[in-house]
Amino acid sequence: MLRKRAFDALRTDVLVVDAGESLDTVAAKLQKHLEKSPDLDAVVVMRQGRFLGVVSLRTLLGDLNDCALDASLRTSLGDDDFEETYRTACQHCMARKASDAARRDVPKVAASDSLHLVLDAMIKVDSRFAVVLEGDRLLGLVPLGEIFREIRRGCGGR
Repeated sequence: MLRKRAFDALRTDVLVVDAGESLDTVAAKLQKHLEKSPDLDAVVVMRQGRFLGVVSLRTLLGDLNDCALDASLRTSLGDDDFEETYRTACQHCMARKASDAARRDVPKVAASDSLHLVLDAMIKVDSRFAVVLEGDRLLGLVPLGEIFREIRRGCGGR
């Protein structure tokens, strides 16, 4: 297992979006991407060819929940109009840019970095992904699930 590197768990079937795209557009692209890669529920956000952050399904829904629920609770008159108020708040929140929801503290690693160091970095910031970069060039993502598979193989699991 000590010989395993980030490259061994690298996923290149990554969805990349521009930082200026709306969260609604990002959500639509992510939904379509999940049909092909159901275990890769995140998009990489780039700005002018440089890595900015990651929007995972969890961060997208968490951001939407925080934004829309807070706005709805502040402006709703109660049960009679909450659903409509929430829908309007959701539309407003989803009109924001991908950069607004991008998680920037995702570990940035090199393809040659030890998988154990990658896992350690992910655990320290509570991230399900590490981004693999070569300079400014995006190579892909290392999802926690891929590290799990590599560790299971190394421990004699199937």
